[in-house]
Amino acid sequence: MTIAHDLADAILITGAGRRVGLHLARRLLAAGHPVIAHFHTETDETRALERDGALCLQADLTKESDVRTLAARISAAAPSLRAIIHNASAFEITSPDLEAALAQMDRMFAIHVRAPFILNSELAPRLLATTRPHADIIHITDIYADNPNPVFDVYCASKAALQNLSLSFAKKLAPKVKVNVIQPGPILFKEWHGEAIRAKVLAETLLGTEGGVEAIALAAEAILANHYQTAAIIAVDGGRRVG
Repeated sequence: MTIAHDLADAILITGAGRRVGLHLARRLLAAGHPVIAHFHTETDETRALERDGALCLQADLTKESDVRTLAARISAAAPSLRAIIHNASAFEITSPDLEAALAQMDRMFAIHVRAPFILNSELAPRLLATTRPHADIIHITDIYADNPNPVFDVYCASKAALQNLSLSFAKKLAPKVKVNVIQPGPILFKEWHGEAIRAKVLAETLLGTEGGVEAIALAAEAILANHYQTAAIIAVDGGRRVG
């Protein structure tokens, strides 16, 4: 059961049930921020977030009806929002089969572009309602948004679209809402990344290591703390984009 908390100036994190999103939710809760944690599938981790005080809400971001319901539930629960962090993501190799690839495109654009567009649009009044000087939107894209890998071309295209959308919202919601982008590089390998692929990626990364989830949390906190930064695109990639 969700523990009731004052959700004024809450921070919404999408995809908070695992990996980077889970770390962000835990860290922001520990820092005293009210947190609204979106998740796709309930887990022990999401139940722990609830016990720690987060409002945890389930939604399938590929379904427009779910996204609209999510926005409505957040609007009803939180009189204002401090920030939205769009972390939810789908990452996979593009299928060689065209029909399967088109299905992947529909799914990735739904998660990476349509859902953030709906949430930003529906929740803008809550961001504008904060009594703080600024509210924030942070879109987590990828260094592939600028330098695509053809093996992941559908994923790359959707992240590039999200990045462009970020700049539009920065213009649309200024000056009250700052909108910025974090571009991760090799932060946390997937289970299906083999040793040869991992070694190759790290050899192309100037700092030579996997970044870890804390690197993204630090970047997000820096954006939230900086009153004079909007429409910025911040690479957190250990230098891989130039390696």
